Amino acid sequence: MKALVQRILWLAAGRAPRPVPAFDWVRGRVGSRQNPDGMRSLVHAGLGLSVLCAAADLWILERHQGAGWALYSFLHTCWIFGFTLGSVLNVGFLESLDGVQLRSLGGPNVLTLSRGFLLPPLIYLIVQRDYLVAAGCYGLISATDVVDGWWARHGGGQSKLGIVLDPIVDLVFHLGVFVSLSLIGLLGRAALVLVLLRSGLLVLGTGLLYLWKGQVRIQPTPYGKATGLLLSLGTFALLVVAGAGGASAGAVAGALRTGLVVLLAGAVLHVLAIGLVNLSFPPSAEARWPGGREQQFPEGDRGDES
Repeated sequence: MKALVQRILWLAAGRAPRPVPAFDWVRGRVGSRQNPDGMRSLVHAGLGLSVLCAAADLWILERHQGAGWALYSFLHTCWIFGFTLGSVLNVGFLESLDGVQLRSLGGPNVLTLSRGFLLPPLIYLIVQRDYLVAAGCYGLISATDVVDGWWARHGGGQSKLGIVLDPIVDLVFHLGVFVSLSLIGLLGRAALVLVLLRSGLLVLGTGLLYLWKGQVRIQPTPYGKATGLLLSLGTFALLVVAGAGGASAGAVAGALRTGLVVLLAGAVLHVLAIGLVNLSFPPSAEARWPGGREQQFPEGDRGDES
């Protein structure tokens, strides 16, 4: 029974009896180191991805006769700038899981960034109801979520920045896509409420854990990966069905909507499981004594006056 419980906890929230790609985000310790080489690498990657985004914007705007080009261009520029700035400010996370500083951003992290950078063009296509093109773009962008993880694991490119950046990008990406689909009526209110609830729980829960315990354990989980994959496949299929039309399109789309709602409900439960597992982890020494204060007492004297 104990082994079964451990297995369920590992599948649901990453509490594994064996080592997994993870680290404890401890207040005031991780992500605070300076890394000039890593910062230059990140800025160069941001500039390169900006050129890619500009080419995508020109093609999409030409396809839709420049509909809303001024507002769209302004918002996409602000999005790219904010995304790049946020990554640069957290360049201290660019280190291996054992704390060795990395001088280059690495291919897996570039792919993760590209997924975030290309979200506005995808939202534009969805809002314009260009479903088949949106499905193709969605499929290509979502594929980076699979490739970057495989590349990091098998190419030796795992980093703390990737472990932090990947779930943040996934959160923003799914939030933007599902809110857009709900606004144009392709998804119902239930899906919108669930995706907003999931996002709110993740952001609020992470903030509270960070402030209360001084640390948040960040790691991928098998259940989270499976749910993300199924959500991506379901969303892709929904866009394809909406674009293809046909007599049976309504029934198929209805079934896909129901499936996505069920998956989103499971994703909400997964967030709650992650929170419970984080609460069960005891605070690390660094979280209890920032700066290693526990080592300031001589042996045999931990500060007790009794």
